[in-house]
Amino acid sequence: MNRTNDRNLPSCANLRAVFQHPLLEGDSTAATPDEQRLERTLQARARAACSSCPLFEQCLENAILDHDVAGFVAGTTPRQRSRIRAYLGIKVRPDDLGSFAGIIGSGHQIATQDVIRLRRAHPDQPLSFIADRLGCSLSTVKRHLRRARDASPTPHHKDPSKVAAPRLPAAYESVTGRPHPSRTRLAA
Repeated sequence: MNRTNDRNLPSCANLRAVFQHPLLEGDSTAATPDEQRLERTLQARARAACSSCPLFEQCLENAILDHDVAGFVAGTTPRQRSRIRAYLGIKVRPDDLGSFAGIIGSGHQIATQDVIRLRRAHPDQPLSFIADRLGCSLSTVKRHLRRARDASPTPHHKDPSKVAAPRLPAAYESVTGRPHPSRTRLAA
């Protein structure tokens, strides 16, 4: 297992094999009962690591308010983070990492509707399946799915910087059904 014991690193960096597992990264979908059991085990280990991490508050705030990240972050899944944003009434624009990296397309454009159509036709397949079918990268598929989600009709969203800090723990608790780690640390 990829594990380091550097106390200066966040918990997720010390448990790379857990946090970077395809079932937690969103690269795969748990299809069999054994995979579903493994996914639940990985999520439980990741949640425990996140809840004891001294960077949890900052990580949760960044993942909810600043960046639309993939994978398991701050004790939450992408779906839970999306629900927390909806609870708080905020919207985060996805980063256009391709333009930052200077990536130039290979000559053919991937249509968002093609990605959506394949996702609807194959909801239990991993996103890498869609990428293979379209001849593009996994990050391209994820970007198109985020764009489609962001383009859907939604109510007016507030500026994330104006969200009161006390509301984030309440939103976390409401969506995950678990106490916010800062509250459990105070009780101990």
